[in-house]
Amino acid sequence: MKRARDVGRVAFARVCHTRFAFASRRAFASEDEASSVAADAGSASLAARAARARALGATIGEASSARVQQTIGADGTAPKFYKDVNVRETNGEWEIVLDERALKTPKRATYKFKTKALAIAVASEWAAQGARIAPFTMPLTGLSATAIDHMGDAETRTLHVETLLKHFATDPTRVRSADDAVLKKQKELHDPILAWARREFGPVEVSHSIFGPPGDEKTDAALRKRLHGMCPWELTCAFAICASTKSLLIGLRTIRGEMTVDEAIAAARVEEELQIAEWGLVEGGHDIDQLDIRVRVTAPVLLMKFRAMKDRK
Repeated sequence: MKRARDVGRVAFARVCHTRFAFASRRAFASEDEASSVAADAGSASLAARAARARALGATIGEASSARVQQTIGADGTAPKFYKDVNVRETNGEWEIVLDERALKTPKRATYKFKTKALAIAVASEWAAQGARIAPFTMPLTGLSATAIDHMGDAETRTLHVETLLKHFATDPTRVRSADDAVLKKQKELHDPILAWARREFGPVEVSHSIFGPPGDEKTDAALRKRLHGMCPWELTCAFAICASTKSLLIGLRTIRGEMTVDEAIAAARVEEELQIAEWGLVEGGHDIDQLDIRVRVTAPVLLMKFRAMKDRK
């Protein structure tokens, strides 16, 4: 399953800067009789899951992300249950329509977007699916579901905010390496981030200890205020970038548009990229990690940009 997910992420990352198109899977028939029997059994299983998806749709009368979750297979994909994908405007907001039914989140809320651009971007992920739905190639859909279903809840928001603050002391921009080459690169890439953070939030110290420097209550309070001041969409995207880069400061500066995706990734991968430069890139390892973080950082940045676009009249 992990390999299937890695392949899907690699395929998506290679095209995410130009358009939403993803690699489709192909089934290969075996020549020996035993494999043929196994293939027939697998086909029957897939057909059964597809029938279950259709039956579920008839029962609940809607197009829902929950149908994907409930029919997902061992390879991380689910039977496709729709043919046509469109967007429509309803009461000043945009919805995604699968076969004339509004797409629902896992909690059965309607996916609603303030801009047509974001609705089209999310709809493109559904339109790009092949014979089976691969959720790991749909980052905008996942982020949108989190923002709609969860980040509006006060308890959930607080949990995410406190999780980020808990790891702030060991933020990679604040922990300095004992290796001279790494330290030099850290100063080059991290010092501008620290200078920005000090202007925005107050004292931000660094340390050579793996446990990080001591905290500052005023800085923590300023960070907490900034995070709680975000709308559900912005907090969702900020948390996603912070989690991917392991850095609260990189995430906050990136979501504010003061760092590019390339700059954020470079700041988050100082030691890894220096190791690659010295020892070489391991195919199937380093390259997948590079592409994976690019997808995970690019998706929330794109979501916020699409959400900020003004629809043409």
